[in-house]
Amino acid sequence: MSQEITNDWDVEKTEEGYNEEDSIPLKFEILNYPADTTLKGYRQQSEDGLLEVPTFQRNFVWDQVKASKLIESFLIGLPVPGVFLYKPRSGTGYQVIDGHQRITSVVSYLKGLIGEKKFRLKGVSDHWNNKSFDELSEEDQFKLEQSVMRATIIQQLDPQDNKSIYMIFERLNTGGMNLNPMEVRRCVYHGSFISALDEMNAMPSWRKCLGKASLDKRFRDVELVLRVLALSQSWQEYEKPMKGFLSDFLADSRDNDGEGWKIAFGAACDAVLAAKPDRPFHLRGKLNYGALDAVLCALIDLKTKPTPEQIEALFKDAEFAAATTANTSDRSEVHKRIEKAIEYLS
Repeated sequence: MSQEITNDWDVEKTEEGYNEEDSIPLKFEILNYPADTTLKGYRQQSEDGLLEVPTFQRNFVWDQVKASKLIESFLIGLPVPGVFLYKPRSGTGYQVIDGHQRITSVVSYLKGLIGEKKFRLKGVSDHWNNKSFDELSEEDQFKLEQSVMRATIIQQLDPQDNKSIYMIFERLNTGGMNLNPMEVRRCVYHGSFISALDEMNAMPSWRKCLGKASLDKRFRDVELVLRVLALSQSWQEYEKPMKGFLSDFLADSRDNDGEGWKIAFGAACDAVLAAKPDRPFHLRGKLNYGALDAVLCALIDLKTKPTPEQIEALFKDAEFAAATTANTSDRSEVHKRIEKAIEYLS
């Protein structure tokens, strides 16, 4: 059963936003080079399964008129912005990190379908209006197929992973809706683990822990699940910035099916609610990230079922309260509150 999705996200402000965090040192060697690919070439790459559209981008959102205007631009000979493709270190093909709408429009027109209906040009000059690709003149078909839409191919040479794709996508995302870090992660680290995070985010016990029945439109609730799991695995090695810490964990986990995490995470949520069933992490009226990540991390590690008295004693502890009030993404505060949670809930 589908859940309602909202954009309501009212939480206690206890740490700086990602834009205020210090940037992580950039230690990448990246190669980029142009590829003058014809529109016919994009169609062939698509049919051969060489163009991978990440999960976040998968929906085609251009309407028929906008897609038709792009096709008309090629027929007229107007310049069209290029696309950016990321070449992973292993395997064949490319990940489309910018230009999904343009590539999909081109491929759809050459194949003759937009969605499930015949793709006829709409809102263009009379010479081409209402014509499908196979109804164009042979001259126009040839011109369109041989038109070039330049691709910039990007490949990370060093270090020996693909983690630069997050930074590249984030920096290319300058138009339209400004994606938040979790939305970017869903694009570049799509895989089994993202699906597992979505399943955990829909768990009834987790929704009760959040005090929010509806899923968050911007995936901030999913990011909180990610935060709990990442800290549970390596909180002792945690270093700021939080954004980079979470991205690195997700990059390393992308092909994990998350089955073990689902069991541990669900059990921790159930244990919290058994002791404190009503909005357990709303310490001062709003959802508190620090209290949430510390308690759930401790319970995932300890596999215990705390009593109401243990939870209450933890929340009253002066050091725990301080570590959940301000600068909650600082290394010292993360360590302090998780250590306190383990001490009280053991």
